[in-house]
Amino acid sequence: MKSLAIIVSGGSANNLIQVLTLLMAAVHSDVKARVLFRDESVFRLTPAAINRLELSAAYAQGGQGVAQRLQKLDLVDVHKLCRDIKASGDVKYYACSSSLAIAGLTREDLIPEIDEVRGLPAFLIEDVASADKVLTF
Repeated sequence: MKSLAIIVSGGSANNLIQVLTLLMAAVHSDVKARVLFRDESVFRLTPAAINRLELSAAYAQGGQGVAQRLQKLDLVDVHKLCRDIKASGDVKYYACSSSLAIAGLTREDLIPEIDEVRGLPAFLIEDVASADKVLTF
């Protein structure tokens, strides 16, 4: 089975949606995926923030139109997308321990789909080193 390691740093809604649509394609192609959320992306992993439509500057210019197109494509419930992707294939979500510490968040603050809090060194040694492809967002 092919494998993919993804490091997510950006916290905008459109960045997370890009990651999740890529994961949808991966699981439907029988690709194993491991995802590490770090930096500002960890702020989006709480139940209160996961579905907030905070767009990057480039997408925010299209504001309402972008929101309508995301709705039409059934891409606004990011939390549901996370659940559905995990249920569809071999996907694990990790939150970076140092990023959580800097953000003032704990494991208990996160959505239940997060499999584990991990340090970056462990992710690099165990997941990135063995992955066929590595992507960053």
